[in-house]
Amino acid sequence: MRPIKILFLLAVLALVAAGVSFWMLPASVAIRYGGKFLGPVTLSGVSGTLWDGHADGISVLGRDVGELDWHAQKGALLEGRFVADVRIKGADIDAAGAMTRNRDGSLQVHDMRFSVPAELLASSLDVGDAKLLGTISGVVTQAKFATSALSDAQGDARWTGAGVTGPSEARFTDMLAEFASQPDGSLGGTVRDDGNGNLVVDGTFKVGFAAFDGQATLSARNDDAQVAEMLRHIGEPQPDGTTRVVVHGQTIRFR
Repeated sequence: MRPIKILFLLAVLALVAAGVSFWMLPASVAIRYGGKFLGPVTLSGVSGTLWDGHADGISVLGRDVGELDWHAQKGALLEGRFVADVRIKGADIDAAGAMTRNRDGSLQVHDMRFSVPAELLASSLDVGDAKLLGTISGVVTQAKFATSALSDAQGDARWTGAGVTGPSEARFTDMLAEFASQPDGSLGGTVRDDGNGNLVVDGTFKVGFAAFDGQATLSARNDDAQVAEMLRHIGEPQPDGTTRVVVHGQTIRFR
């Protein structure tokens, strides 16, 4: 019986050693062997452990976003999922929320709050010498990525300090947007003003992985003469006195 006891003890010690090693598993080792399971996400400059780590660079679908910090939930691995609270910080974006890698290889985000300068849109919109003012912030309540397809997404955003400056300057009240994934894998939504200013905005948009399209109907509230004059120089005047604006551009490219 003595040899059996020794073998049992060795087996227990081996399991303990394996558990300790897994508990302290370096993030670089985990990414080296498990990076292929991250789908559209690529990490570089990885440090820390599997559970509490940092990446100097994170790219999504080939676009650099910034740095990444994560804190993973150990219990979720028993269900075959990797769940972590993440913080992404870059020159043009600040985002934080929960991210899950599922058994089927898909990635999901939950309650992902974000903030980007409105000027980030200028590289995609044809605004000439103008500069977009303010900050766009919001929350992606949920979203699911499988290869390059987006589904089950919804959220909202607010453009605060909205305005345009350049040859001339115009300031607006906050702009509000709501969005959700579409059957073709794109993201579609609506945009409107918050009702506190004299510029009325009522529009829709659609964002894909390569390009986006949008259209909006603009008009002056309270018969504001300054807004009415501004609208004479943009878009396409409509018979009812409103102005229709149509935009098309490439999807935002993070620096």
